[in-house]
Amino acid sequence: MRLKPGLLRSLAKLSLFLAALVLVSCSPERRLAKQFMQNREPAAIMLLPPDFVYKVSYKLPDSAVLADVPDYLTDSLLLANTDVIRFVDDSIYISAFVSGFSSALRQTGYKVFSPEHSGEFLALGQKALIINIAQSELEEYFDSIGEKAQFGDENIYSYDYFITSVNLNFWFEMSGINHNDSVMRVLFSQQILSDRVDGGFRYFPFTGDVKFIYSVDSIELRDMYIAARKAGELNATYLNDYLLNRYIQNKLPANHPAQKAYTYDRVSGTFKKLKVWGLTEM
Repeated sequence: MRLKPGLLRSLAKLSLFLAALVLVSCSPERRLAKQFMQNREPAAIMLLPPDFVYKVSYKLPDSAVLADVPDYLTDSLLLANTDVIRFVDDSIYISAFVSGFSSALRQTGYKVFSPEHSGEFLALGQKALIINIAQSELEEYFDSIGEKAQFGDENIYSYDYFITSVNLNFWFEMSGINHNDSVMRVLFSQQILSDRVDGGFRYFPFTGDVKFIYSVDSIELRDMYIAARKAGELNATYLNDYLLNRYIQNKLPANHPAQKAYTYDRVSGTFKKLKVWGLTEM
């Protein structure tokens, strides 16, 4: 079927309008985000692992009064009262974190190097980053949990209890090579691992009793190593978010601060609005 010239002109105008609409709807920030992922600058990253893991406890033994303990024994006493972190093997924990970090960075499109391949890394001659995992820390403590419920017009019932939580803290020193921005920046991130709790209030109609019934799946040693790898994967995403949004801001005019921040989903290959910053610049 042959289309009339007038109809062809109308279709052409419609196509131009839709194309313009797409361009208008795509914000400068999103266009720059796509540009960053295409250009991939820096293209290479070297990860420097820490030598050991700091372990800090905030669990006070019931049978001990710290005021009566010499200062040089306080940390050891507190650590001995932990349920999980005192058993963590530093080398296994660090290896799991670095493995997750480097694997996720590669999936995002970066070339990742370890200290053993520093010669190859320096020979690239490309814009690159050195990420020194300056400090890794585990903090174990009691976390207060509260539950509330109401049955019909009766009073509100509440129950408070404690579970064990562990903070996985990381400090990174980021330095650039082969480009102007070589100032070292210190970045911090934190992930939290807690006992898993299953339960809630139950109402017994025949007696009118209300009880809080629950079970706790406590953190085990293997959970710490799994959490370390997941933390590595998360921090790879956080680092890419940080670099991506710095790139956006640097490319925008000085008097035009970015209106939106973006994160890149390496699984789907799509951009989403960034809701929470994973890395804090110190």
